[in-house]
Amino acid sequence: MTTGKPNRLAEKLNADLETIRSDHAALMASQLESFRSDFSSIATSALHTIDTDIRFFLSDSKSELERRSETIRRWLTISPWVIVGVVSAWIATVLIASWFWTGLITRSEMTRLGLTRIEQAGQTWVTLDPDRTELKTCTLAQRPIICIEIKEP
Repeated sequence: MTTGKPNRLAEKLNADLETIRSDHAALMASQLESFRSDFSSIATSALHTIDTDIRFFLSDSKSELERRSETIRRWLTISPWVIVGVVSAWIATVLIASWFWTGLITRSEMTRLGLTRIEQAGQTWVTLDPDRTELKTCTLAQRPIICIEIKEP
């Protein structure tokens, strides 16, 4: 003996479950759509931020690189001439100082030995101090030569 109630109850339960299922599916679809739109918005914002940061970094790096390369270019243009000038000035200074130093040493040494050097009309003369020097003839390797005897004070 069967009554129609269980069928109706089963149908009612199935209908309630179907309503719950469709409400749940609609809620899931709504949440999924909300997640998709939020995620898409976040991704778009992140891409925009990354793009802006990369453009700023590249622009800043490019201007810094251009500034440094211009400085290097300027130094490469000036530097060889500066180096040549400094080296030439240094060589000239050393040569002039050496010439003066040699002259001072030679004059003082000759004066100490009782000799005086006189340059006149393209000729060089050496005079002897009669109190300190004496001109003699010496023998060197069995050859007679003229020498100066210097009397030490």
